[in-house]
Amino acid sequence: MFRFVAVLLVLAAFGGVLYLSGNALGTWETLKEQPAASPKLPKAKAKPNRHPRPARRTKPVKSVSHAKPGWLVELNATCRRGKRESTSIHQPATRQEIPRALVQIIALNRRMNRETAELAARSGNATLSAQLRNLYAQDEALMQRTLNAAKQGRYQRLPALARSLVVVAKAENRVFVRLGAGACTASPDELQL
Repeated sequence: MFRFVAVLLVLAAFGGVLYLSGNALGTWETLKEQPAASPKLPKAKAKPNRHPRPARRTKPVKSVSHAKPGWLVELNATCRRGKRESTSIHQPATRQEIPRALVQIIALNRRMNRETAELAARSGNATLSAQLRNLYAQDEALMQRTLNAAKQGRYQRLPALARSLVVVAKAENRVFVRLGAGACTASPDELQL
């Protein structure tokens, strides 16, 4: 569920390591800043004076309770807590730090997957609950493969694993949308590499 954070952490660390090693070798050129052209803004036109229309009398609308079910409130709260916890994980700055960060991410991911799967099961939608558990099994296997690749120093495998994780994350996102769990979803920008 929180693998998109892991994907971004791993790719950022990988990119950072490449950049730092290239910078140390002096292979990156420094770009000269070009002054930005400022666009000409059109002049504002004065609006004609308009008199407000008198308000129409309407019948008072009856208040309808749109209370969310308890399991959904708990699911959204769990997802918000998981996202907060994922931001506190240290972003690796070197290749050697990637496995340690992944171990922390995997532990958080498993715990959040277990908690959210239990809450989704209370929704009464057995099909979506089963889909979510299946997707969780896939993402946990991919996260383990990512950790193994990092431990073995096979950093060239990380981008392909990251793409696979994003595919699973998008599928999980669709399930959460169908469940109505807005706090558990990620924006399309978060799910791009």
